[in-house]
Amino acid sequence: MADSNDDENFELVDYTAASGWEKFIASIESQLRLWQVDEDKAGNFDLETLHSTCSKLVVDCKQNREDVLIQITSLCTRTARLTYKSSTYALTLSVHPLLAYTHQQTKLDQQFPPIHVPELEADHSQSEPEWAWHPLHRWTNSKMLIYLQYMGEAGWGGSTQNLAGDNYSVSLETAKLLMSSLNMALRNARCQLPVFVPVGDAWRHLYTGRRLTCDEDRKFDCVSLARAPSAYLQLNGLLELFLSSFRITTYPSSINDTSKVELAALHQYKFKNTYSRDWNTRSPDFLYRMGDLNVGPANDPLRVFSLSALFQQAPCHTYIDLQIQGRDRLYLKTATAWMLSANMLAADRERTMLTEALEDAFAAWSQSNDDRHRHLNMAEQMEAHEEVTSDMLIDLFGSSADSHIRPPGLGEDNDSAKEAAVRLNETLAEVYSGQKRPSNIAQIIARMPYGVAVPYGSLLWRLSEIILVATAKRSADFWGAPSIMTFLRLLWAMALKEVRWRWEHNQLLPRIPLAAECTLEKGADTPNADSLAPSERHDDAGTAQAKHDIHLHYALIYQKLEMINCCIERKLDSGETPIVATAASASETDTKEIFDSVENTSLAQRIRSHVKTQIKRRLGESTRMRPIGRLLNTMRAVNNTEIGDFEEIKANSPYASDSEGFVSAEDADFDNVDDDASALLVDPASLNGSESALSSSVSVRLPANAVQGSSSMQAEPGANYVDVALSSSLDSNSGFHHVSNVVERNLSPPSQTRQSISESPEELGENEAAGRLYPSSSLRLLDSDEPMWIPQIQAHPILTEDMLRERETILMSFGTSTEGAQQRARLQCAELISDMEAFKAANPRCSLADFVRWHSPRDWIVPDGHPEREGHLSARMAEGEGNLWQQLWAEARRVPVERQRLLFDHNMEAEKALHYLEGIPAHSLFAGLLPTMFFIAYERLYRQPIIHRIPMLRERLLELESKLVQNTDWVDADSPAYSSIMDCLENLEVQASRCVSLLGKFPGQYALVEQLVMYGQAMVDNRNAQKVVLKALSKYNILTSQPSNREYVFTLAKHASQQMYVAINDESSIRVVYNRAQTRRGLLT
Repeated sequence: MADSNDDENFELVDYTAASGWEKFIASIESQLRLWQVDEDKAGNFDLETLHSTCSKLVVDCKQNREDVLIQITSLCTRTARLTYKSSTYALTLSVHPLLAYTHQQTKLDQQFPPIHVPELEADHSQSEPEWAWHPLHRWTNSKMLIYLQYMGEAGWGGSTQNLAGDNYSVSLETAKLLMSSLNMALRNARCQLPVFVPVGDAWRHLYTGRRLTCDEDRKFDCVSLARAPSAYLQLNGLLELFLSSFRITTYPSSINDTSKVELAALHQYKFKNTYSRDWNTRSPDFLYRMGDLNVGPANDPLRVFSLSALFQQAPCHTYIDLQIQGRDRLYLKTATAWMLSANMLAADRERTMLTEALEDAFAAWSQSNDDRHRHLNMAEQMEAHEEVTSDMLIDLFGSSADSHIRPPGLGEDNDSAKEAAVRLNETLAEVYSGQKRPSNIAQIIARMPYGVAVPYGSLLWRLSEIILVATAKRSADFWGAPSIMTFLRLLWAMALKEVRWRWEHNQLLPRIPLAAECTLEKGADTPNADSLAPSERHDDAGTAQAKHDIHLHYALIYQKLEMINCCIERKLDSGETPIVATAASASETDTKEIFDSVENTSLAQRIRSHVKTQIKRRLGESTRMRPIGRLLNTMRAVNNTEIGDFEEIKANSPYASDSEGFVSAEDADFDNVDDDASALLVDPASLNGSESALSSSVSVRLPANAVQGSSSMQAEPGANYVDVALSSSLDSNSGFHHVSNVVERNLSPPSQTRQSISESPEELGENEAAGRLYPSSSLRLLDSDEPMWIPQIQAHPILTEDMLRERETILMSFGTSTEGAQQRARLQCAELISDMEAFKAANPRCSLADFVRWHSPRDWIVPDGHPEREGHLSARMAEGEGNLWQQLWAEARRVPVERQRLLFDHNMEAEKALHYLEGIPAHSLFAGLLPTMFFIAYERLYRQPIIHRIPMLRERLLELESKLVQNTDWVDADSPAYSSIMDCLENLEVQASRCVSLLGKFPGQYALVEQLVMYGQAMVDNRNAQKVVLKALSKYNILTSQPSNREYVFTLAKHASQQMYVAINDESSIRVVYNRAQTRRGLLT
């Protein structure tokens, strides 16, 4: 009984394990479900986001090509690694967003989806660009597909040996096995996406594929031939191939019935740009001047451009002439859409003039601080570039007759420049109508911090332009030209010779705008405006309003030039005669010829004579030379030894300089001076306790006629020289009565000069009047009812930034005590005391009330309805204990202006300014000019109309503007702001030059050019644009030339799934991809 129960209760157990192939199929099926492409799903891709991102991707340079391809791969593909037997395969799901997202799809993307990312720069290292999307998307017109790729053999430990490139082959048997695996996985997962596996050699890119749906079974096959039969190079032969491949036998017998087969085509034409020297002179929106600092490279950046013409799908008889073999109707003018592409020279290979000039200049400056820049023989360089140097100096000082500062390169004699200026104004008015425009250069300078910039078009602005132009011109011959720092030293030393000549001959410096021309947009910043008397004082004052003034907003170097011009103006107003130095020996003959005998000659003659003389002197001497002094061109030694303009120095002397004619403070070693050296610029005794030569006093001898009319410098009768101890500009205390910079040696006071500072000026008698100009037309003295005489007063002192700082330091040194405050107030009242004394001298019976009525009318309070005489002093002027005005009035004596101590000695201050300019190191000089060089680059870009016409360039210009006006440390060579500004400048210059090149070929097509520069390609869908493009390409015979690449898609109209894709390149190689569909009932016909 038990045995029978055991027989009835048995079970079968299957111990058979799954095979490796079954596991491979299961892994594929599992991956399909993970990607959510099972059960007829379309995956988890966000097609709208993908389309928005991928449509804007572009390879702007070959360095970021790999990054762009990696980004597309991560966005548009999903990859899993599978292993079968000893081989590893990559299963990849790929989507083409430009084809799958139909809401923003162009006709070209719909029929021939792109497989490459547009590239802006031409890369000659590769014949064809790398694929961004798998080419099967284009060959089969599949939105989403799956393909299996062989990766290599699996080694020990599961590692994979990846094969290099396409160096592998898949046999037909392996391909059938892999396809069977994919088909079974697709059926199990109910996935309807097409799948592909490679066949044969990988470099041939041959695939076999299949797609299973509920209604049909679609198969894909590829054929590739290196040399196509001649019959298949014509449309008639390709049509026959399509008909025979799909077994369509009824079409040839009915030629008029052509509605069964349709054709779509894409022809691509490629052209290499031809070299042209005038490539940047064709566009009216771009100003190019030969020999100037221009925007962009010297050569055309455009290298290759191509045109793709799409012929939309239509019946074959539309494009094929069935009667005549080898003739088609695919005319370029009848194309449905055009795609224009352009490839430029790589940006890192373009030699952009602005950026390269700034980079060279910046590199020379940063290296000069470490003394690493090249030191060349200056005499030889001067001889080699004699004409160039002379022309530059003539250009620098050549506009003295005209006070109006014109933009460089926009002179009246240049018709093209005038047209460009008009074009720019028209462009600005048209483009920025009601919109915010980029700041012009004057607005940029106004927004800069104090002490950084110089006025647009000024002397230092033009000097900076000359340095950049010389650098840009000579950058091609780098080793044959002087370094920038060496060239700057040469030009600056010679320029200062001309500056001193103009000071000594009472000629104003050119390119120094007047005070009214330097008004900044953000308000007046003239520091001396506050020291001027009120408007009533200007109307009736004894001094006229000065035309020149100091502007603290600008760099200190420029303020010194303004100081010199102000001093020259004071000399002219005072009627002083020009300083003409008397030569003391034959060795000074050359200098005398330059600075004395050429007084009435032209600027060009004077400059060229000076340059020739300097070259002659240096080439004729075997030892190195240096200027003997920074304060005068002709000097006498202390021991009365006669010397020339230059002093001989041994090669190993601390004064030896590579500038060969200019010794800066950085070259001098004041601690190692030979005792035998005569006429030293710096007195060693004056350097005790001083850390800087620039802040120490210097002892020099001035010509006797150089100190006429100056109380601070007096010459002994019959003497040719006077000893003067000058401080640097940082030691100036103009306006302080107790400060004296004069050391007199055995000098008797002259009879017809102002009182010496060491003496007290003589007061007038009780009823004696002096220093009167004219009686006031409306004011009379209160006590005597006599007419009020307007006195002659001293001109106000002029102070630069460093002088104001030192003055502030002196005032702050008195402390915060009551006594210190009183001393500080008295020192600040020097000008007020001078005016009080002059007023008392002109009006013997005046009172403080009379002075206030003239000097400060706001402090004379007149009740309403009362006459002016019945007024009274304001509270701050009224009598009271400790009232400063009352005290000063009581202490003021009756001294006319001609007997007063000078508030401002223009002779002394001019010499201090010259001493500062002649002693500034070349490295510091360049640091002061460096911001201006960047502003020049911005100005060169701003005045190009093309920058404002194209929105992309406008945005770049605004970005450059924001970087320039931000808080930048212009002194620090290692500041990251320099690199940021340089990158922005180079980017804008490169893009601007590319736009200029394209506009020269496609004039007026700004939108088209912007698309080409930004994305490398653009659709030409406007008829006017197509006419312009066709006219430009007709120079390359595009209408008669054969396309470099041709692509065709034949479709059976009744069954759209029956297709044949054909691609033929210029080397006659052909690729054919068949797309056949089969239902369960048999072949579709």
